[in-house]
Amino acid sequence: MGKPNERSALFLDRSYIDRKFAELRADMITVMEAKFRVIQNNQDRIIKLLEVGEEPKKKGEPISDAYAWKIGIRRRVDNMVKNYPELYSDFNNILTRIYRKMRDVYGFVSEQAIKDYKYATGAERASCLEVISEDEKLRSLFEPILFNLEEDSRKEMERRRMAQEVEMGKTRQEIIQPLIVARGDKSNFGCNTYTMVASKMRRHGVDIQGYAEEYRKKKGIKRKVTNGELIDNVPVLKREFAKAVGEILAEIQKGDTSDER
Repeated sequence: MGKPNERSALFLDRSYIDRKFAELRADMITVMEAKFRVIQNNQDRIIKLLEVGEEPKKKGEPISDAYAWKIGIRRRVDNMVKNYPELYSDFNNILTRIYRKMRDVYGFVSEQAIKDYKYATGAERASCLEVISEDEKLRSLFEPILFNLEEDSRKEMERRRMAQEVEMGKTRQEIIQPLIVARGDKSNFGCNTYTMVASKMRRHGVDIQGYAEEYRKKKGIKRKVTNGELIDNVPVLKREFAKAVGEILAEIQKGDTSDER
């Protein structure tokens, strides 16, 4: 190739400049969008950060929607830490799980969101919860994840409670009887409820058939083994049985009475 003349060099420089202008334009649009979201969600002023130890709002001072939402979320999360200490070590442990779910499902990146928020508002510090509180779209992603976590926690604690009853020596019928009563099951010996519990166990990956084959082999029998006999003689299966009973009881107490088949 020949030596580039002044015109080709000028063309190369122009291409470089155009590319840089495009990058600058994209950065400006990102910043303006972030600023617009903040202004839209809080037209009067930007809410100060809500951190542990922050002084409460003065009496009579107007409360923004974002601030009220954040207070409500903090109360719910604090209650979870208080009610389920076996599951959550502290406040941030729960929030981290929610942010991770938002990332895995919706592509939310907390570090970038905080960076954009600080750049748009000029804030020196910002928590991820603060950023989410100011954005209705992010709040709509956060709330159902928290709700599901609350429900899962309640069910898990009920499962553990029922599993402890196994350790206390309760019989299979004593374990399932509260569920039979709660469902108003009038079938013989609560047969329909037993079927429902077995279905729940399978949904959790419990291989009842596998346990049956192992049990027959161990006992040297060829006849069919009932689920009741298995539960009475296989401790691990009995614990899974109790957990399933506890989970369904928790669902009924919450109002979800749909049968599982």
